[in-house]
Amino acid sequence: MDDNLQVTPEQKPKFSLKNFLKTLPAKIKVFWKTPPKGRYLNLKEILCFGGSAFGVSTLVTVVSGLITATQISELFGIDVIHGPYICLVASVLGLIIQPLFGKLLQNTQTKYGKYKPFILLMAPIFAAFAIAATWSPDGIRVLEFNATPKIIYAYCICTPTLIMWNLFQNTFYMMPGVITPNQQERTDIWSPIGLVIGFSPTIMNVIGNALRGYFNERGMEFMAFRYIGFIYSVVGLVFVLLLFKVRERIIATNENKEKTGLFEGLGMIMKNKPLLIFTLALVLGCVRTTIEVDAAILGKLRYATDIPTGQIIFGSLTLITGFAVTPNMILLPLMTRKFNNKTILIFWMSLNALGYAILGIIGVENIAQGTTSAVLLTLFRFIALFNALASLQPLMLSEISDYQQLKTGKRLEGFIQTFAYTLVLVFTNIGYVVIAYVKQGMGYQPNNYFDVQTVSDDLMKIATDYFDLALWVSAISAALMAIAMIFYPLSKKEHAKIVEQLQERSRQEGQYTLDEEIGKESISDIGLEEATAIMNAPSSESFVRESFEESDTETTSEDTLTTENTIEDEGSEITEDSPDEDEKE
Repeated sequence: MDDNLQVTPEQKPKFSLKNFLKTLPAKIKVFWKTPPKGRYLNLKEILCFGGSAFGVSTLVTVVSGLITATQISELFGIDVIHGPYICLVASVLGLIIQPLFGKLLQNTQTKYGKYKPFILLMAPIFAAFAIAATWSPDGIRVLEFNATPKIIYAYCICTPTLIMWNLFQNTFYMMPGVITPNQQERTDIWSPIGLVIGFSPTIMNVIGNALRGYFNERGMEFMAFRYIGFIYSVVGLVFVLLLFKVRERIIATNENKEKTGLFEGLGMIMKNKPLLIFTLALVLGCVRTTIEVDAAILGKLRYATDIPTGQIIFGSLTLITGFAVTPNMILLPLMTRKFNNKTILIFWMSLNALGYAILGIIGVENIAQGTTSAVLLTLFRFIALFNALASLQPLMLSEISDYQQLKTGKRLEGFIQTFAYTLVLVFTNIGYVVIAYVKQGMGYQPNNYFDVQTVSDDLMKIATDYFDLALWVSAISAALMAIAMIFYPLSKKEHAKIVEQLQERSRQEGQYTLDEEIGKESISDIGLEEATAIMNAPSSESFVRESFEESDTETTSEDTLTTENTIEDEGSEITEDSPDEDEKE
């Protein structure tokens, strides 16, 4: 290599926009296949991971947006009590299955990774169930609540669909913790991907409500469910396949490689204090979005004086409430640098409680039907939904897994999911069953507001009375979650100490550990002269790798990060999945 191409810190020019724009193509070309020093993901892999996240979100949204405690009764024309019971049965069965599935994940070792094979295998099965659940046959769609065939169909199809939904989604949410051992890289990559994940349901709500408004006018609202379920399942499945190009990277430790028994794993996580407190907070906050379960009905009844128009307006305004999480997702890398996770969550849950409490004090019936309702309800729902818990939760669980590995030698992510997701879901559905009995007692049947053009004053009053109650349930639940998070013990400083101890343990065991000195220089440090040489070099990737290695005079052969499939350090390793096809070529 030409020594003249080396740039010392003293020779590096000050930042200028002109220089940045000129070097940007070279940086992107290098970053496409070569990650910045100290990082693990190149641009191609990041984009593939983001694409697969969009696919997962699209598939998941079919169920989370349509097969809910409320909309099951709408879709199948059955009593309001059956939707929550279907969800509860699915979550209880999931609670039984999840520990067994967690054991399977913990003990799986393949050249393709631990989690990726399961995600890719479950995707087509889940898509088939999602299509079947939204394709309610005409022959069993009758209006009487005691119609047995449609109730049987709903239980037989929706129950396994919800079980698959939980397993599929939770397994994918483990990926940020295993695609890189660098915690800050996890946050920096997962935050923009969170925007992608949130984009799918937002667009679906807009398209879905437009379709429902269109078919509602023709007395065929169920057809909207069919179109949405089929299109989203197929599109989602195609994008999920991009996960083939994403690697798993797990730091190997002696104990983590050992097989784990079912009761052994459950016993270990029962001693994980951060996990137990976080789970308690999630349980207390499990019904904090009670009003959102019926938001579509709220919108079509109150956002306009006629139901089809109200439904279309609600779908359009969903773009606003759906993007309530966007600012927090964008700022999450900065927020996690400045604040502890519990501080962030307490702030978010306080806004959640405040937004719903204000609406509860006013009362839905006291807000004029039409434009006034559309503006005020959207504004305060935006405040209440102004959080990115779905993005932060996997990152917090990855830190909790680090804590688990320090205490027991094993990460046990699959078992941790049993508490943080599956157990919480059981309590959520128990809460919605209780709320369903309240709905039944108040005479509020979602099916009464399905496939109709107008509703009577009595039905409108029943609905607004329930909406007021649901707002207060949401506000109190969010407030309780904020209070519980005060006792969460895992701060940034505590986690930093955990990482240090894990690194020391790995060194003592002769296993690879992420060196803190790696990553002082990145692609953004490339200057104009060096960038020009990169563009003209026969192999841009090797040129940058060599220049990064030579620019740090303190770096030795033991702590130099390479792009090989196995990274060795005095006989230790990080295991990854199969080599990239481009590297084979």
